[in-house]
Amino acid sequence: MTSMDASFLYFERPSQPLHIGSTCILEGPLSRDEMVAHMRRRIHRIPRYRQRAMFDSLNLAHPTWEDDPAFDVGRHITEVTLPEGATDADVKREIARIFAPMLPRDRPLWRMVLLQGLPGGRTGMTSLIHHCMVDGVSGIELLTAIADLAPEVEPDPDMEYAPAPPVDPVTRATQAWRELLRSGFELSSQSLNWALDPQQQVRDLQTVNRALGAASPALLRPAPPTPFNRPVTGARSYESLGVSFAEIRGVRGALGGTINDVVLTTLSGGLGHYLRGRGLKTEGVELRAMVPVNVRAEADQSALGNQVSMLIATLPVGVVDPAERHAAVMGGMNKLKEANQAGGFALLTRLSDLVPPAVQAMAGMLVPNGQSLFNLVCTNVPGPQIPLYIAGRKMEEHWPLVPVSMGLGMNVALTSYNGALYWGICADPNLVPDLPVVAASIQQSFEELKAAAMAAATV
Repeated sequence: MTSMDASFLYFERPSQPLHIGSTCILEGPLSRDEMVAHMRRRIHRIPRYRQRAMFDSLNLAHPTWEDDPAFDVGRHITEVTLPEGATDADVKREIARIFAPMLPRDRPLWRMVLLQGLPGGRTGMTSLIHHCMVDGVSGIELLTAIADLAPEVEPDPDMEYAPAPPVDPVTRATQAWRELLRSGFELSSQSLNWALDPQQQVRDLQTVNRALGAASPALLRPAPPTPFNRPVTGARSYESLGVSFAEIRGVRGALGGTINDVVLTTLSGGLGHYLRGRGLKTEGVELRAMVPVNVRAEADQSALGNQVSMLIATLPVGVVDPAERHAAVMGGMNKLKEANQAGGFALLTRLSDLVPPAVQAMAGMLVPNGQSLFNLVCTNVPGPQIPLYIAGRKMEEHWPLVPVSMGLGMNVALTSYNGALYWGICADPNLVPDLPVVAASIQQSFEELKAAAMAAATV
């Protein structure tokens, strides 16, 4: 694993699991047996789904991926049946319950749960996969690997699974020593090459300086306090909402900026409504969102693992006027992009490769349940804009799931699919006891932003 991938294992705790996921709402019924059969025909497309994360006893090297000798697709797919007359609220409560615990580490780090008894006779499929395996972009790649473009397709040929022999502890320790020496030599070589290339040094230092300069307001003082920025417990709640992608584009066309600017403006307005509804003052308050940025090279677009940097975006929750708020968000994001903040943070992230794995693993055990750099995560992952089918059933909706941890008691994920943009909001109900109000506030914010866009378009 890379240092970034491994960090999601080092920093995970029972009350703060670090898997991501989604819930697909499928047309009509789908049994567990049918889904198991479907995955058995597709599992060869995702070799990582048959591998376990294995640690050496001294954490000399980062965990390695090794074939699971006891792998069975059926071990990873279960189902639950909701009570008769279940509502959408019941579905979301069940998704939160499924999402709350850690994935077992004695097997490949993924799980699927079919939700039977949904309103309208549909079937839900909640998929969980550990963050050490994928980020949002590669998670979409996995979805397309198990889905089809038509309800009926030629089945994949049978592929017999022949796992590699298990690695014994002595061999694993020997391999870890070799990896430690190899990585140390590689880093020394890279450091020497960098030291002998003054032009590259100047370019890298300028990139880092610009990034730190753009981030300095966030780095020099803690993020504003909120009710949801406190130590996280193991309980989870979940809400979702969908908006028309055409309406999102319409707002962008009238007010300018990007799709992500519209998202962050909507989120800012929703959080403002929510905080004021809880009796908190928002005038002059600017929350901060960590916005992941895909930094994959073109050749790595289909690669698994985490290849992301971040922007620390300002959310002007105290600006009530939606058009004014959008202009503020757009201006702030443009400054971060001009400073190449994502590129600067990506360079800084590479420095983690210099830290020995044992030290990183210890840091994960000791890090406090909190941080003060930002208030929440807002990740927006583009998805396919055409219908997909799983086991012959059309995927009607796609709700994303994002973990909460380290003092971030509420986070937001978005993904686009087939003409809609789906929001998934995960929270600790001990910190956000009224998550449906948050979702309603975000919906209200978007309606206000649409009205502002229509007014601007008629001027």
